Amino acid sequence: MTKKLDLLFLFLALVFVTLANVSHTVALRNVLLLLFLVYAGCNRHVLLGFIRGSGAVFWALAAFVGYAFLHSLLWSGWRDVSLSEASSQLLMGLLWFVVGGALFWRRQALSIKDVVMLAGALLCGVELGHALYQRITTGSLPYQEVFTTATKLELTFFINTVLVFLAVRIFADFSARFHYASRLPRWFPYLALLLLLLVSLMAGARNGLIGMVYLAFSMLGVFLYWERKRLGWKKTVLIIAAICAAIGGMASYAYHKDTRNLIFIGSADMGWHYQTSKGWLRVEDYPKMASGQMVDPSAYERVAWISRGLDLIRDNPLGYGYGRNAFTRSLTHIGVENKVGHSHSGFIDLGVGLGIPGILLWLLFCLSLMFTGLRRFVREQNTTGLVLALVVGGFVGRMLIESIQRDHLLHLFLFIVGALLAELLSRESRHA
Repeated sequence: MTKKLDLLFLFLALVFVTLANVSHTVALRNVLLLLFLVYAGCNRHVLLGFIRGSGAVFWALAAFVGYAFLHSLLWSGWRDVSLSEASSQLLMGLLWFVVGGALFWRRQALSIKDVVMLAGALLCGVELGHALYQRITTGSLPYQEVFTTATKLELTFFINTVLVFLAVRIFADFSARFHYASRLPRWFPYLALLLLLLVSLMAGARNGLIGMVYLAFSMLGVFLYWERKRLGWKKTVLIIAAICAAIGGMASYAYHKDTRNLIFIGSADMGWHYQTSKGWLRVEDYPKMASGQMVDPSAYERVAWISRGLDLIRDNPLGYGYGRNAFTRSLTHIGVENKVGHSHSGFIDLGVGLGIPGILLWLLFCLSLMFTGLRRFVREQNTTGLVLALVVGGFVGRMLIESIQRDHLLHLFLFIVGALLAELLSRESRHA
């Protein structure tokens, strides 16, 4: 009976990871969280084992969430809103972290690594199928359009996360030193990698490409460090050249395909010096550059929001009040009319909302995860540790340029890293 229940909840985990970023699945995610909490409650020894085993990592996240509630009670300029946001965003995120750890603390039929790779292939398979359908019916493939998620951000965020798992799996295939336990066929990660790259290029998100470049060079560095003696300098140079050529080709395609890149630098410069116009507040028209061209709205706005956000944090290092739209609320609070929303930078939103202490507590949690993963990878050659470190590093890096520390993006991240941490620390799956 226990094995059947474990299989059922493993399937539900696959459902959650696959559909977390799909539109109109809020009710489904809430039901799944409730079911996972019941599962964790019925297996209290497993739940307590994960909490005790994760130690400082769990308490770092709990301290961050606790600080958010304390800040909302004592210092927020919009107390009721902050308390509600802290509950729906951070407290639920803590619960997702815990249930992910509780579910995978005990060895399952599939590891969280296999679950994530399967989920990525399923979602991108649907995305590619829809693109081919459009090609047949309209004569052209969609570009910068997505079918399964509400925005390109959500799809490329998920793709970049799955690519970490695929990259480490392929890395282990080419390195005799490392082992990557998986029940999926050996050809699966290569087919999935091709599928995800195709869908990502069609989505045309610049930030998604940045994430892929980060991952490619991270894995290149890891591979060459561990295999440098076996390969020799000739093969090392060839591998570096091949990967740089592949990344350069994708970057060149994306650059020339997206016309916004031609005016990016000028638009970003005007955004950094936001005081010269009010277009970034969305209460006036966008400004023109010295050449007479209109700025690229995306580059101009994002850089302006980051620049203004840094000034807000400097003016109030303790933060104005937590919330997904803390940026626009803080501007309104100081008398600046705007129609902005969030800042499109997770760190700016976090710093404006919870101040510098909030940023430091979040970084403490993330760095403790990365340290735990890298330590196990270096000491025990455990590839789960490398996956954990790269997933967290990618999330932190993307927080610089995207507001991903919210809603299902945050909850999915915390579920996955909780599950990875459990598999890494659990005695049953330490060598997985």
